[in-house]
Amino acid sequence: MNLITTQLRPMNVVNTIPTNPPTSQYFTTYGGDRVLRCAIYARVSTEMDSQKTSIDNQIDLFRNYAAQNDWEIVEIYTDKQSGTKGNRPGLKALIEDGKAGKFDVILAKELSRLARNGRLSYELRDICLQNSIHIVCLDNSINTITGDVQNFGLFAWLYENESATSSRRNKAAKRTKAKRGLFVGSNPPYGYYSDNGKLKIREDNTPEIVRRIFREYLDGKGMDSIAKNFIAEKIPTPSQIANKSNASPLWHATTIKNILNNQHYCGDLVQNRTETISVTTTKRRTHDVGKATIQENTHEPIISKETFQSVKKMLQTRTRTTTAPKSHLFTNVLFCENCQKGMWYKANQKGYRCGGNIKYGDTFCLNRVVIREKELKHIILEDLQELFQSIQDDEFIQSLQKRLDQKKVSITNEITKIENTGKRIRSRKKDYLDMYADKIISREELVEYRKQIDQEVAELETAKIEYQAKLEECESENYAINLGKKLREVSILKDLTPQVLHSLVNKVTCSIDGNLRIHYNFLNPFDEQE
Repeated sequence: MNLITTQLRPMNVVNTIPTNPPTSQYFTTYGGDRVLRCAIYARVSTEMDSQKTSIDNQIDLFRNYAAQNDWEIVEIYTDKQSGTKGNRPGLKALIEDGKAGKFDVILAKELSRLARNGRLSYELRDICLQNSIHIVCLDNSINTITGDVQNFGLFAWLYENESATSSRRNKAAKRTKAKRGLFVGSNPPYGYYSDNGKLKIREDNTPEIVRRIFREYLDGKGMDSIAKNFIAEKIPTPSQIANKSNASPLWHATTIKNILNNQHYCGDLVQNRTETISVTTTKRRTHDVGKATIQENTHEPIISKETFQSVKKMLQTRTRTTTAPKSHLFTNVLFCENCQKGMWYKANQKGYRCGGNIKYGDTFCLNRVVIREKELKHIILEDLQELFQSIQDDEFIQSLQKRLDQKKVSITNEITKIENTGKRIRSRKKDYLDMYADKIISREELVEYRKQIDQEVAELETAKIEYQAKLEECESENYAINLGKKLREVSILKDLTPQVLHSLVNKVTCSIDGNLRIHYNFLNPFDEQE
């Protein structure tokens, strides 16, 4: 077993937002010939094709308005979600870029496009105040450049109240439709499609997959086993069939269980079991059984009522009797290098195995290596004790500064590379925006490119923070003393305790070949791996 050691230092980054001043007094006014940098925000409530034109029309209006005022459009942000929620990707990107100083004014059709939530409206206003960003709405309700902000609170209240009223009406309408035997959910059950509220069996293999799930469970197969086989056969998951943007190709035991518990499959509609707590949150409450709307024999069943009841009884009696797996020394410390999943301790193999391979099979990860806990403890203890003994040696101390100076140069070069790469990546954002404006790429492609760029930038920032932490350690005059204190406890230990492990080791990764890489919580100047 080969040992490669390196060091990564975790850093916690906390963003704080100061208390905000009143609206009307603190927006910056711009004079002279300065060209304002403009961010466009367009939103529709759903991803229906009928609303696609609405976003296009909004953007056209914004382009004309910006051109009339000689503003430079630097970015376009779009969302296809309710304005009552704050976790919209376009809105989040708008806020982050605003904090970074990328634009001077936000252009929206009306305040409700930015937020239909009073609390969120005020948060956006305050973020703009703190970062000297103006808000201009094309319906003339809000324009902080001209000072039209006196009705901000009124519009924030009106839009949230309007959303709450609309939500109550929608819930009442759904209850009425459910009592008529119509499906009112967002996504039909796997194996069905909705035709004007009437569930109909799909003309693909999904109905047979449902039948297979019930059949195999009745034959004695476990949910994990069924899920693993579906992954190996690359059977599309319910989220993939529903064309969800974050759809995973992985089946889970919980997905199988939900299908087995779904009464829709025997021809009955069971609806209104849950509802959102309020219009401003996605949290849901579960109703009592008596409040659910149940209509029997409303659509063609995929499985018989007898099969459903048999499975229901098995689910009640065939519960897992095994206890939850115990946490072992390297739980949440040892990870598979191939799939990044944690490695699980398997008592029957007296060692750790890749959790991704165990749960999802070879299709997901080919790492079948077993890491013995005793051997790994011995490797880490030997490594730490050897380093501690070296620190006691005068020759080591003399060569330490030279090694640290070499590390400083190497780390500084890495930080420079990261900064230069970041600049190149960020410049691509502007290129993609120009390509979108020239209709070379579609809006969907623009959004996808932006997501990729944002992810790359975030990864670079994380790497930069880690290298800066290493640089600080290199520049510490008491580095040898501080490291000696960290390692002193190890020198007198014959065993590796959880406290010492977690204080000195960040994580350990294992490759498919069984090679281990130990990431320490301190800088090892004699480690050539970075």
